[in-house]
Amino acid sequence: MSNQMNTPTAVNWHCEPVCNYHCNFCYAPFAEQRKQSKMAKDDGIILIESLASEGVEKINFVGGEPKLHPHLDDWITASKKAGMTTSIVSNGTGMTREWLTRMRPHLDWLGLSIDASNDMIHAIMGRARIGEYKAGFSKHLERALNIADIANELGYGIKLNTVVTSANKFDDMSEVVKRVNPVRWKVFQVLKIEGENDGSVEPFLIRKDEFNTYVNRHKISLLDSDIALVDECNEEMLGTYAMIDSLGRVYTNMDGRYKYSTKTIQEAGFTQAWAEVSQGFSTIAFEARGGQ
Repeated sequence: MSNQMNTPTAVNWHCEPVCNYHCNFCYAPFAEQRKQSKMAKDDGIILIESLASEGVEKINFVGGEPKLHPHLDDWITASKKAGMTTSIVSNGTGMTREWLTRMRPHLDWLGLSIDASNDMIHAIMGRARIGEYKAGFSKHLERALNIADIANELGYGIKLNTVVTSANKFDDMSEVVKRVNPVRWKVFQVLKIEGENDGSVEPFLIRKDEFNTYVNRHKISLLDSDIALVDECNEEMLGTYAMIDSLGRVYTNMDGRYKYSTKTIQEAGFTQAWAEVSQGFSTIAFEARGGQ
């Protein structure tokens, strides 16, 4: 793969490696990063200002679970002030009406992760709080739908993310998707990343034809809606995301493994850090999947 631009225009910042859920298929457990101290607020501001001044137009706060970071609200606000489109992908932790109302001027897009039409499947997948998972149940869908209702009321742009695995490949998400009413429904084939989720994800892996069957079935069921279903198989996910870890290092996932810059954005600036990993990024493939 080759990089055909100086820096990407959209980045995913995995600002908080810790998560309070137990998703068995997760490609971002970040065991090593969890051992490090959380980034200071001022270092995050330096990172954000570097991104904004060096061509980044959209920043997506992800995890782990980004809502667990104590400086998330400040960083979202700073990103919006710097002129970037702001987005978050979350399991919904701490997304009260008060928080959603307070952050509305600063947060453009709210991404919710929902993988199934019922919480029995979520429990199997581990899409549950750690305590729930250990007890053999999940209340994720109930919580997520309540958040979606409030977010729609407040006028957020909503994105819905679903990971298709062996546990939910036969599930019908049509009614849940219509209830959430996202602008975009992103459907991902469960992804194996060497050194991250290998050893735990294997029972959940599916073939590409199984993934395509799921996607095509739901495209038909959503024909009467304005919801855009955007599907990404494993090949489309590799080398098409510009990512930043909780330390401020830039990384990509070409060849199914993570490659990190040796310097952080705070130390070297985004352009210099990106140059170290840019060969693991395809601009053409990035744009082909919509650049989001």
